[in-house]
Amino acid sequence: MSGQALFAPFRGERYADPGALARRLAPPYDVIGPAERAELVRGDPYNIAAVDLPAAPAGADPYAEAARTLRSWRDARILARDAEPTACVLRTAGRFPDGVVRARTGVFLAAAAEPFARGRIRPHERTHGAAKEDRRRLMHATGANLSPVFLLAPDPAGSLAAALRSATARAPWAACEALGFEQTVWIIAGEEARSLAEVAGAEPVYVADGHHRFETSVLFRDEAPESWRAGAARTLAYVVSFRDPGLVILPTHRMLAGPPLDRDAFVAAAAPYFAPAPPGAAPTLTAVFAGGAEVPLLLKPEAEIPGPEGRPLHPALRALEVAAADGVAVGVVGKALLGRVPELSYTADAAEARAAASGARCACALLLPPTRLEAVRRVADAGQIMPPKSTFFAPKVPTGVVLRPLDGPA
Repeated sequence: MSGQALFAPFRGERYADPGALARRLAPPYDVIGPAERAELVRGDPYNIAAVDLPAAPAGADPYAEAARTLRSWRDARILARDAEPTACVLRTAGRFPDGVVRARTGVFLAAAAEPFARGRIRPHERTHGAAKEDRRRLMHATGANLSPVFLLAPDPAGSLAAALRSATARAPWAACEALGFEQTVWIIAGEEARSLAEVAGAEPVYVADGHHRFETSVLFRDEAPESWRAGAARTLAYVVSFRDPGLVILPTHRMLAGPPLDRDAFVAAAAPYFAPAPPGAAPTLTAVFAGGAEVPLLLKPEAEIPGPEGRPLHPALRALEVAAADGVAVGVVGKALLGRVPELSYTADAAEARAAASGARCACALLLPPTRLEAVRRVADAGQIMPPKSTFFAPKVPTGVVLRPLDGPA
């Protein structure tokens, strides 16, 4: 396994009717609530959410139901398997959640399912066991990668970006409006697919989204049944170049639970760490209080941000606005004024955060700038973990464009 390439084309499984794709794509399973899941499956019983987020009658096994559903789709030829290894290119275009019209292009490939310690695939988040166990049980039941890991390739020479431009300069396999965006798909085979895999894996890559899915695949690799063992050496990934103009991280604003805080009391308690941001300066964060009062604050250069267990933060983390927000504005100031570390809720919508700040159950809101892409890379290269909810890559990569069965070569 040590010699395997980072990425490879694979024999994908797709909906046989590209004209039905609009009804059958779904967001990633972990952002779908019960009502949205029901709506997706009601709109089309073959929507991928029926398998990726299975439901079953009381007392029945939802994972067995997912496997049964997937088998029935194959028997009915709803799904079709590629005859040869391919790379599946997806462009998502439209108005992004920040209001700007963009297009993001990436490629679905089979990524090596190897521990982060090897250094070729680098994380920036900590994962939790419950979510991984859910995905593990689903993988054992279905024998397939359903929802991709979202990876970022540094692409310093622009080779991946150029290869994707070339791949999309032809008629697509499918084009539709789905999940609020234009989704366009190209199927690339042969040497061109192998070349895409090579340039995507020229340097270590970074996990944007799907840490749980990737770690589950690494665990599954060593416990997969013998007939799936070769396929389980890799997992489904969607790879985007750092150079892609549609690669966007949205801010994740914080809303502190508790009785409304007094603005002057907050500013006074924050004074050892923050100074008022001068006009024209980009603030570290902006605190918003009941009545709409806003105070832009700038972290003082000499201020220390408390880290886990009182240890100083690594410089890559010290540079993050979200670390200052969680470590100081929440963990020190919020705790001092409320008598406890407040619970947080999150939103990418500044208007929603401002509205919440005037509610009776919100102590204040903290508006943050988006985490910079290079900051994600620095943190991951340093082997550090970002605070929770530090990045929101938008839009989410849809599930259902292509599946990756494990009953074949890696």
